[in-house]
Amino acid sequence: MMKMDPVEKALTLRKTLIRDEEVLVADFSNTLQGKDTSRVIDLMPNVSTGEYVFRAKVNIKQLDPLAAKEYGTTFFDISEKTEEEIEDFIKVQEFDFPLWFKHNEEFNNVLDYNTPFIMQVAGCNFHNGYETGGCWYCFVDNESNDGIVATGKTFLRPEDAVESIMAAREKIKDVYAEQGLDLNIKVFRTSGGEPTVALDWILNAWREIGDRGLDFVGQLDSNLSTGMIVDRFEKEGVFEKNILEKLAEYPVKILTAIKGVDEENLQNNVQSAATMQTQEYSILKFLRAGFDIYPQMYNPNPMTLYSYLEDMERVIDNFSLRVHIGPLKLYGPNKKRLEFQAKKLGKDPEAFIEETIKQWKSNYEGGCNVIEDYLYHVHGTHYKKEVRSDIELTINDH
Repeated sequence: MMKMDPVEKALTLRKTLIRDEEVLVADFSNTLQGKDTSRVIDLMPNVSTGEYVFRAKVNIKQLDPLAAKEYGTTFFDISEKTEEEIEDFIKVQEFDFPLWFKHNEEFNNVLDYNTPFIMQVAGCNFHNGYETGGCWYCFVDNESNDGIVATGKTFLRPEDAVESIMAAREKIKDVYAEQGLDLNIKVFRTSGGEPTVALDWILNAWREIGDRGLDFVGQLDSNLSTGMIVDRFEKEGVFEKNILEKLAEYPVKILTAIKGVDEENLQNNVQSAATMQTQEYSILKFLRAGFDIYPQMYNPNPMTLYSYLEDMERVIDNFSLRVHIGPLKLYGPNKKRLEFQAKKLGKDPEAFIEETIKQWKSNYEGGCNVIEDYLYHVHGTHYKKEVRSDIELTINDH
């Protein structure tokens, strides 16, 4: 079967994801993502409609007393630690998101950056609409990623998004005050799906935040497939000119999700005709627009990772020092995806899932070993030794 073209899919998604000034987002009420994150902080509604369009993910459970207790992990009390000890602890975790904002002028309490408000654009251009579509390891369920207007999704206005996270922040602040903590959540994260298909909505949301003089910072997720789509949408008048440069004027960091380190690795991971050229083009487009990017790599091929890092550092100085590899875990959505695939192949689902997880683990461990080797030989340092926000990226245009 011919692999889906993610560029053409993005063009199709645009027709369903945007309605006037609104964007189609997931309602987390009955999703496994919603059930997991609400173990610590309840889902949060759109103040205008009551639909639960925001969740708050505690990225590093050990930093949060409520999350540490709920998940049975050791609480790391930052009030008893030095700044260096806090940084050393955070930079080796699966998520180092709180330190991304280290150099922001108002950065003073790392806890304020550990738990973002997350909204999820309800469509991904790697997803073909079927139960086995999209990235194999994606934590988002099929229905929340298919881009179809249906039950479990709703439309959201920029001003309602801002009003909703402001209201939610006050409620959460009160809960943590009872624990003796001053928590003032700062991060507004636009995830998905693929949020860059709706860049105009995201820019309007940040204009709303800026006009109100609010102290939020942002995280924008991207699957690195839409750099050329942005060009096309600007040319056709769908997006205003220089939309990324305008968004980069706000305190927004980009999670650039690297889905593969060679063409076969990439296309196998995302199940579409994505290309390494488009992935690199999208990374460079974010950098040239003025964004601070954080490459998160998923399921790399250890056999080609070293050469990938070499190639990228010919284009972007210090690129490898910014890369983190994300471990893949089995959650409800990706488990269902693998079960459906096993049935299609006539295989035993349990055995197929076990085999897949084993491969994911092997690629993760092998990838970590490769990047450790590369960093030691090329930069004289070790993996996760540096705070990523301290590393400067420079494009080599020669």
